[in-house]
Amino acid sequence: MSSVSLIRTTDVRQLCVQWIALRKHNLRFYFTKSLGEIKPIGYMSSLFCHKRGTPRQPTICHHARGVLTLDHHEVNNPQYMLEGLDKFSHVWLIFIFHKNEKEFVRSKVSPPRLHGRKVGLFSTRSPHRPNPIGLSLAKLDCVQDRTLYLNGVDLLDGTPILDIKPFIPEYDTPQSLLDNSDVKEIERRQSYLNNNIYPKNIHNEKGLNPRSTSNTKCKDKNISRESCIEGCLCEEEWENTSPKGVCVRTPNWIDQPSSPKLQVSFTDRAVHQLNMFSRESDDPDFTLKFLRTSTEAMETTASILSEDPRPVHVRNQEKEDFYYFTVDTMHVTCWFYDGVAEVFRILPISRGKHLI
Repeated sequence: MSSVSLIRTTDVRQLCVQWIALRKHNLRFYFTKSLGEIKPIGYMSSLFCHKRGTPRQPTICHHARGVLTLDHHEVNNPQYMLEGLDKFSHVWLIFIFHKNEKEFVRSKVSPPRLHGRKVGLFSTRSPHRPNPIGLSLAKLDCVQDRTLYLNGVDLLDGTPILDIKPFIPEYDTPQSLLDNSDVKEIERRQSYLNNNIYPKNIHNEKGLNPRSTSNTKCKDKNISRESCIEGCLCEEEWENTSPKGVCVRTPNWIDQPSSPKLQVSFTDRAVHQLNMFSRESDDPDFTLKFLRTSTEAMETTASILSEDPRPVHVRNQEKEDFYYFTVDTMHVTCWFYDGVAEVFRILPISRGKHLI
């Protein structure tokens, strides 16, 4: 091959590379332009002011209230947009993890339940994601004008909210296939899927077929716990029956946590300090904003601690330091030992230290 031909071939390759890069750039520009600038429709007000102590999942704390007021500068006629939403009991909140400070995203992370063992990012609900977008389910207490009053929230105060969607059980909850008449059909379909859809040489870490069901039994029936969603893989593959959907599965570390919930105790001093907080307190430092009574404050604190809010690396430390977190207007100090979380001091946030 001549040098001229070689140069021409190289030029063609460079042109192809440039064309591909330009095409990718144009595609990115097109989608970005079509999407437009995403702006929050409002910001959450909640009793969690700091990341430490905030529940990792929604509905853990029954009394964890939050208020979301739509920004009328970003949303046209917000009160009209919320019309009819009060007919629903729960809503999905799509939000931004605005406190993420990491400059890069790890491919594998360590969920708290795995005590240091890593799994792929997308098999977890880690807040550190390529696009820091979160989804949370909250109970809707009421709607007033352009404000939503929520319960069971797990969002930090000031969290930007991108969208609100109603929770619809028919579509958002997998439909159960647990009737007696369906037991044999479930077993037959599961056997069919195991033998025909997944290659037999594909196994998970425990050597089980990925389509095998959980070992957890459902009530008194001698079948594995399963439920199905309409219009998915089972309907396409199981042609000789009228299945209702595909089996919903979760890994064992979700169904069977490796560590039980912690017992929570309060010292007499902590109980006395906690009883100083109320909605009607004359001292603004002891006035609760979201919780209504000291009993609710105690229950919420216990709910947070029973799930062990400490990061995995902190749990594994041989030398245990005091653990601090905030809830509503309270600064809570506790320590952990032998499966127990003991609260020994509760002060107003304004008087507390070691805030994160």
